Amino acid sequence: AADAGNRADVAFAETGTLPYLVRKHGDADVVISAYATRLPTGVFPARAADRAFDVLRAGYPSIEPVEDALSGALMNAGPVIHPPLILMNAGPLEHFAAWDIHNEGTQPAIRRVTDALDAERIAVRDALGYRAPHFPLADHYARDGDEWMYGRGAHGKLTDSGDWREKIDLRTHRYMLEDTRLGLSLIVSCGRWAGVPTPVAQGLLSIASAVTARDLYAEGRTLERLGLASLSRDAMRALLDTGCAA
Repeated sequence: AADAGNRADVAFAETGTLPYLVRKHGDADVVISAYATRLPTGVFPARAADRAFDVLRAGYPSIEPVEDALSGALMNAGPVIHPPLILMNAGPLEHFAAWDIHNEGTQPAIRRVTDALDAERIAVRDALGYRAPHFPLADHYARDGDEWMYGRGAHGKLTDSGDWREKIDLRTHRYMLEDTRLGLSLIVSCGRWAGVPTPVAQGLLSIASAVTARDLYAEGRTLERLGLASLSRDAMRALLDTGCAA
């Protein structure tokens, strides 16, 4: 845009989850099962955050500012909840006509993997100097303690609705191509850049690559592909704060 002479001072916002839990019920019909009650959001460049949040809060009053866009990206719940659920439920997902990964598909063994994966995400955030709250996914399932992004009882609303009993194609579904390919690759990449091991994230990404017969890390949303892996921490911080040069 700048090369074409556009000098607009644009800001981009990245949220930790979707503003709504939604499923399509018809050509012109959707059902919203839950609304985000806490929506951690980062802005790029961070210098434009106040202006951006003034606009965003008009439509989404539950927004909670975080430091910058990378902090917002590392709040993303999708890469933590969905890759373990689809990969560890691969058998029933391919066998049955429909399967609810959030109901019978959420079992203690899978939750333990999810908790370990989330611990890696939080360790990366800590290493990069991002402050709590980190919105651990365990709060989504908890009945007390800190409120998670969709508020109290959201998991029960989700499973009670029955809308997540669905057919998931492991090669093409967004849980694979977005949350796994783009989301997990970012966690792994940021971990490498920050010197934080992410063996669970890397392992899930490797299994997903085998399932899809694609190199999902090579296709992913990584610092390498964004041309940022060679930046120092100070340079990264300056980029996130001030934006790209015109």
